[in-house]
Amino acid sequence: MRPRSLRLTISMLGIGAAVLHAAQLALVSKAASAPRFHLEEATIADVHRAIRAKEITAEQLVQLYFKRIEAYNGACVKGEVDPATGLMLGEITPIENAGQVNAYITLNIRGKRSKTDPADNDPKMLDALETARGQDEYFARTGNFVGPLHGIPIAVKDNYDTIDMRTTAGALADYANDKPPKDATMVAKLRAAGAIILGKTNLDEYAPAGIGRSTLGGQTCNPYDTKRITGGSSAGSAAAVAANLAICALGTDTSGSVRYPSSLNALVGMVATQGLVSRAGIVPLTFSRDRGGPMCRTVEDTAAVLEVLTGDDPRDAITAVAHGRQPVIYSNYTGRHSLAGKRLGVVRDFMIEATIADRENIRIGNEALADMKSLGATLVDPVDFSGAIAEVMTAYEPSFFTQTFPTAIPAGAKPIDHLAAMASDPKLLPRGARGVNLRMLAAFNPRIEARYALDIYLKERGDKKFRSVEDLYNTKSFAGENDWLRFALGARAETLATPDAISHTLRIANLQRILYKVMADNDLAALVYVYTTIPAPLVYPSRVAAVYDARVEPRVLKAGTKMSDPNLVPGEPSLKTDLDTWRSAGGSFAVNLSPVSGFPAIVVPAGFTRVVYDRVPDPSDPNGSRLDGPKPDQIPVAMEFLGRPFDEALLFEIASAYEAGTRHRRPPKGFGPVAGEP
Repeated sequence: MRPRSLRLTISMLGIGAAVLHAAQLALVSKAASAPRFHLEEATIADVHRAIRAKEITAEQLVQLYFKRIEAYNGACVKGEVDPATGLMLGEITPIENAGQVNAYITLNIRGKRSKTDPADNDPKMLDALETARGQDEYFARTGNFVGPLHGIPIAVKDNYDTIDMRTTAGALADYANDKPPKDATMVAKLRAAGAIILGKTNLDEYAPAGIGRSTLGGQTCNPYDTKRITGGSSAGSAAAVAANLAICALGTDTSGSVRYPSSLNALVGMVATQGLVSRAGIVPLTFSRDRGGPMCRTVEDTAAVLEVLTGDDPRDAITAVAHGRQPVIYSNYTGRHSLAGKRLGVVRDFMIEATIADRENIRIGNEALADMKSLGATLVDPVDFSGAIAEVMTAYEPSFFTQTFPTAIPAGAKPIDHLAAMASDPKLLPRGARGVNLRMLAAFNPRIEARYALDIYLKERGDKKFRSVEDLYNTKSFAGENDWLRFALGARAETLATPDAISHTLRIANLQRILYKVMADNDLAALVYVYTTIPAPLVYPSRVAAVYDARVEPRVLKAGTKMSDPNLVPGEPSLKTDLDTWRSAGGSFAVNLSPVSGFPAIVVPAGFTRVVYDRVPDPSDPNGSRLDGPKPDQIPVAMEFLGRPFDEALLFEIASAYEAGTRHRRPPKGFGPVAGEP
């Protein structure tokens, strides 16, 4: 029996060894088949998987991003360099296929973070590599991450205060101390979550425009076509993420400055409900519409960043509306693949073809709507706003009709009686492209808040040289004295008690009432529309207003603009006044709906153009310019979803399902891996 038992034991050991060998082979095979880390288009989940698998460390990742920044962050335009400053302050010419985007102004590298503190030797203010090294040591010691954004390289727009890096808002303002005394609240929350700040990104100076050029930072270019703008004002943030020079970025949005550049760079851009995220420590443009928000390449990453940013903050009174709200793990609402059960209201007011330049983006928008329907969504197309507008505006803002449409009240009629009739019968509203519509209600944008908001910011910053907004106005900015910038910042404003300011305050509440009613009456989860109907314009030669306006499809259509459909304004082949169609920043009819209402909105890539039309100067044209095209070009286009306040989770469900069903995001050509990049 003993020899037999021995033989059985040997046989069993052989079987065990075979099983173990097979298991080892399976593990090797599984490891070989597991996706290796690639930096290009890497997500937060990709980075965290690679760190846990010991494929990469946080320090190595930061080094790789700095190598990409070194390779791709150069100048993308040509122009005369001012010998005194070393900057291009005059007219510029874009470089076709430049292979550069000029996204960053300042990098988070010790000794390169400040002009007023060249020593930069405070050991407590760790730079990006030092921060990453510390996180690696913590992970090696504990096996845990320091937070939900452990090791994630983030870019920050240069109007966010950073205690360790200069904050300039793109200006050459010679601060006594260019490093503010506190981090912006959003920046502090990113750091606490483990994010690694790579640097500060370029923007339109003080953020009132959408072309991506500043005195200090120069011109940022679109990585999908470097002779075109990136959109603004969060231009550098968009270019950095699109060209894979960061995983995500922070932008700010007053009139589309997160969503516009995101839409032109195939990114996901999110602005949350006004008050859900603190604006403390952001160089302000307004106090009623400013918001900060994340810009990433995927919906899931956008959700992961937003969820660490929310919460009330004593430094920003508007966040009191979020007091007591439990934090939401927005990542739990991503990863959807169906829109079944979602009713989406299509806002055709924002998708009109005023000129042939609008046609391509509208085509993409219509294809996107068809995709949503095939994914299970129920579309209410179009949503009718006339009833809600009639009911709300006649009751809560009757001056709107008497001031804007004086002929809407028949001669001899009492305004109060006619407005009551109008509320009951929306057909009495002034109709057509020049009539009362959502475009014009959302387009109202007073230019006086910046003076007040900047004054408060500068007092809180406490710089010894720049104590008030007057000190800024007395500083030479873009190419010397820029009248347009001064106008945008309310340089001539003497009081907030103006009719425009009062109307704006009323409009915020009334636009909210209209949106609430329309969404309730139609049982809508969200509104949807193409974000902008105009593809990215060519880089402007100058920011002097006369040149700026003549080189692009007008931000507000002006006299002489030829229309694709003459019946849009009956009997006229061209537009006559600014009231005609109410196109606003970046050629978008929709840009101000979310900022004025404060409702949350998210843009998601929807595809790429096949052809574009560009505005070129033409003295013989009544508008001073004409449309040149069609030209073959592939420029990103985005759809925007707008939800009710604090419905961010629902928006992430909708956006992630649309993203999963279409997968329109793709990296720009010409910005591929650099030497040694995984």
